[in-house]
Amino acid sequence: MTLCIWRPLLWLVALWLSLANVALAADPFARATLATKGTIYTGQQIEVDVDVFAPNYFLSPPQFPLFDLPGTVVTMPDDRGLNLNETINGVAFSGIRKTYIITPQAAGDYVLPPVDIPFGYAAVPGETAQGQVKMPMLRFTVTVVPGGADGRLTVTSAKVTMTQTFDRDPASLNAGDALVRTIIVNAQGLAAMMIPEPSFDAPEGAQVYVHNPVLSEDRSDRGEFRGGIRKDTATYVFAKAGEYTIPAIPLQWFDPAVGKAQSVDAPAAKVSVAAAPANATGLAPPSPSPEEAPFDWLWWIAAGLAVATFALVIQIAAVLAGRVQAWLDEVQADRAQSEPTAFRRVDEGCRSGDAQRFEAAIDAWSRKTGNVPLTEWLERFADPGTNAAFADHQQSLYRSTQAAQKPDLLPLRAGLTKARRRWLEQTSDIEPASDNGLPDLNPVFETDVLNTR
Repeated sequence: MTLCIWRPLLWLVALWLSLANVALAADPFARATLATKGTIYTGQQIEVDVDVFAPNYFLSPPQFPLFDLPGTVVTMPDDRGLNLNETINGVAFSGIRKTYIITPQAAGDYVLPPVDIPFGYAAVPGETAQGQVKMPMLRFTVTVVPGGADGRLTVTSAKVTMTQTFDRDPASLNAGDALVRTIIVNAQGLAAMMIPEPSFDAPEGAQVYVHNPVLSEDRSDRGEFRGGIRKDTATYVFAKAGEYTIPAIPLQWFDPAVGKAQSVDAPAAKVSVAAAPANATGLAPPSPSPEEAPFDWLWWIAAGLAVATFALVIQIAAVLAGRVQAWLDEVQADRAQSEPTAFRRVDEGCRSGDAQRFEAAIDAWSRKTGNVPLTEWLERFADPGTNAAFADHQQSLYRSTQAAQKPDLLPLRAGLTKARRRWLEQTSDIEPASDNGLPDLNPVFETDVLNTR
């Protein structure tokens, strides 16, 4: 007797534990991954992927914050998040990934702060729930750059290139001329703001004026970040003739892939400045001042008429342009509200495979055309296969496993197109009812004429 009582209780406890595990698995969660592999050095730009998962699907995207991590520079590219899908313990999860770019400035251990990431999701299909997760406390260690203690190795990059250009030939200047020097540094895998400022030293007897730098990004054809670009410009002014040497600009950097220091530089340049040509002085008397031309009234009257005509033409053109724009807006509005446009949205919903989008489009089309309820219209004009596919779609909207399996809407697309064609062919043969509700003129006149006969 006791065994008979305990056996159902044990079964209920096991069922409760399994439901509790499913409930825990259905909670939103976050995951952080260090995308940069190998040893991490100071000044190296590393990537950290942060994934946020929620059951079913998101109704508002996660708001990834830009956090502070002491000893580092944290940025987040403007690239769109990466969509993810995973199934855990039989529950379908939707995920969004964002990548943080972290550049540590000193060696040591770092931990991501537990900042909040809010979002909205469908805890129950069709209902909005507000969710929030903590950023995982990912740990990573940064090692000092070998040989970088003296401060010379301030750049850690996969590759650094430097180019130098002058606006003119440095060997063909005259006293008082200016020479513009441009230095462009391209560092792969490093933000432009992390590239150090070059040192423009002026040779003795010359002055140098440094302009504001220009920072940009090097991206691939698909928009992927490849590196930073820094452009610096300086102007050298030589007041006296002579031979000058503009110093070279070296830049040392550390390559984490090979673990060695590399160097690149803008080479020095020889500048030859010739004496300025002497200004010629003459003893001839000064030339007389030019006579003042008389006031031309006809020219000013013609100019005024031309300005007035031009203003009138502009006003007429503006009025015509406004009317044309209003007509175009009206045509576009009529087209946007037409039946073919509404059915085109239905076709797009089928091709997208999004059941919610298709349901909204077919509902809007049926209301616009007066085919309500839609099931009666389908029974009249659609074939049995289309009716069955639409019924399966309707059932999928209320299934609990909607996120895990969605119906195939492509067969429904062809069936609806054929049904609409039959509907248009039949309705086009119906004569429209007369809008004139007035009675016939002189209805008694014909009767009186017949009586007189």
